[in-house]
Amino acid sequence: MQIIIFVLIFASVAALLEAVFAIRRKKIIARRLSGDIQKTDKTLSETLRAWAADIGAKFEHSDSPLIKKLIMSASKQLRMAGIMDMKASSFLGIQVLAGLGAVLVSVLALGIYDWVILLLMLILGALIPHLVLNSKIKKRRMLLFKGLPDALDILTLLVEAGLDFGAAFNILIENEKGELIDEFYLAQQEIKLGKNRLAALTDMAKRVNYRPLSSVINALVQSMQTGATIGPTIRALSDQFRGERALLAEKMGQEAPMKMMMPLILLIFPTIFIIIFGPIVLSFLAGKVW
Repeated sequence: MQIIIFVLIFASVAALLEAVFAIRRKKIIARRLSGDIQKTDKTLSETLRAWAADIGAKFEHSDSPLIKKLIMSASKQLRMAGIMDMKASSFLGIQVLAGLGAVLVSVLALGIYDWVILLLMLILGALIPHLVLNSKIKKRRMLLFKGLPDALDILTLLVEAGLDFGAAFNILIENEKGELIDEFYLAQQEIKLGKNRLAALTDMAKRVNYRPLSSVINALVQSMQTGATIGPTIRALSDQFRGERALLAEKMGQEAPMKMMMPLILLIFPTIFIIIFGPIVLSFLAGKVW
């Protein structure tokens, strides 16, 4: 019974978080593009974000070392997830809302009034945004890893064709898309604003905080500082990460049968058993014994 309660709580709060992080629905976008919407017409996502921002504003003025540490940690995780339009304090506000949402679901929907269980639900609900954010970070890192060899290939071709790294970097950003290109674009904008190229690339590596990308940036920075030819360096990195990507694909292929086993046991096999043995059981209950 407790497992069912935890599942219901998790699903309810996850749905709440999906509303917070979700992009506006197509219908709302179409209405706004046509001008058929009032400025005061807010979506659920906007309302929850506003509440989270109000709660987060109170955390910003806190002198507690724990709160400051939580804000710094949340800020780092948001950058790693590629979420640039949310303050760390607002994310803490989302955690508060998620915890309160879990408590409300426990009381109103499940009829739980035990304060110990409610406290556990509060903690569980507050942890769910952290789990969701970690999931986004993991997914984004996978996209970065998949796009890294291809981006390095393009840079290699452009550099070996005679372009300098800056021109090749700009052409890559203009013609390609993806999570990695988005990070390159941010670094490009920093360079245009006057930041040194090496500093912009180093800051990008710190912002993403992902080992494969950091190793690429470190190799590029070292080549630029020593005056070595960048083309062979990029080609070697491209070959290395293409091999690692192939190994990862093989590993995921080997793990696929094990991951499919649980859905088969929980969903497919019960259906097959019902189809096969259902008529027999019904006949037996009706008194028709074969």
